[in-house]
Amino acid sequence: MTPPASYSPSNPRSKWDVHNPHSRLGQIWTTNIRKLYNPIGFHKGYNFPLFIIGVGGLMGFVLSRMFYFDFYGTFSRKAAPGEFYYYRGGHNRVGILLHLAGVLPGGFLACLQFVPIIRYKALLFHRLNGYAAIVLLLCGNAGAFMIARHSMGGDISLQLWVGVIGTMITIALVLAYVNIKRLQIDQHRAWMLRAWTWAASIVSLRLVLLAAMHVVTVYGYTFYAAIRCAEIHYMYQHVGVPDIANPTGQIYPQCAMSMALDPSTGIMVPTGESTNPATNTATFVSVVNLGPGPENAAAFVRTLFPMSGWLAIVIHALVVEIYLGLTPAESYRLRNVSYEKQLEKGLRRKGAFRDAGITGTTIGDAPEWWSIKAEDYSQEKADRAEHEKVEPVAKARSGNDVESGDINETL
Repeated sequence: MTPPASYSPSNPRSKWDVHNPHSRLGQIWTTNIRKLYNPIGFHKGYNFPLFIIGVGGLMGFVLSRMFYFDFYGTFSRKAAPGEFYYYRGGHNRVGILLHLAGVLPGGFLACLQFVPIIRYKALLFHRLNGYAAIVLLLCGNAGAFMIARHSMGGDISLQLWVGVIGTMITIALVLAYVNIKRLQIDQHRAWMLRAWTWAASIVSLRLVLLAAMHVVTVYGYTFYAAIRCAEIHYMYQHVGVPDIANPTGQIYPQCAMSMALDPSTGIMVPTGESTNPATNTATFVSVVNLGPGPENAAAFVRTLFPMSGWLAIVIHALVVEIYLGLTPAESYRLRNVSYEKQLEKGLRRKGAFRDAGITGTTIGDAPEWWSIKAEDYSQEKADRAEHEKVEPVAKARSGNDVESGDINETL
């Protein structure tokens, strides 16, 4: 093989090879990219693109949903077909308002928490902002629990997903709070990263959902969803179809049996309950996902949403654990910082092997050297060895004194 023109025995890699740390192009790239991330507090290049992807994605999603606070305007139009049927009143309306009021401002504040310069230069703001983000996200979780029964059709797998992800986030936030109050900064970092990465899976859920809908459309897969007749009637109302021309009864004959005459208008409208007194339950019909009506769009989303949610949370759970596993140096640095701060506040004595927070040294099987500086660990081991040598001698002397006393008493 003929070597490339840029090859030389003394420098086998091109000076324009960006992967060569000594190349001119690599130096130009490093110098210019550092001008972007150094001013906001980043010291390691790999963190900046992760910040742009993760925090930038969450910030963009949150800002694009801020218009949802126009509840009866923008939100009612943008919500998935049939969703607003349950949000018009009762605890479902309270739940969705609480959810929006919690997760949107909370997500915005959380993005600021991951800007390093704020942690370095505005620690008080970081603390107060963190407390506010935690409270808001917990309120958002409570709202999600309230609407889970009917959200996206209320499929049991979707209710389970809401319960699992909400519980995971709540536990992570509690552990993050407890650890920071105990000045266990490394574990606070880990649990906060987990909590917000799991919460941000709602962004990836949308991407997975769009991809799944495209695949289903291209290959013509059919799925069916059970939808209440009153919901279907409302969907046509919501898109502007007048009650007199509402096709629900014609498309689904089962729904015509659960409709009654509205005396004020003289129009047949769904009662929401079956006219059969033996069952006296709401009438549901099976709706296919492929079709021109709003109920078909609702079936399309409802059948794919649970799958998208589960896949998104699995992806995010794996990603955050991989990131934490690949950044042990940062965890070790923060563990040493935690050790020093715990000594200052009296939460721990010098050389103590157990952390002050909830870690593997307190409830797990982490070794003694895990959470202590190397020099302090060596000193503690030396002190312990010295203590173990002195203690038997002291016991022996004490025993000799006791025996001498017994002999004197006997004499």
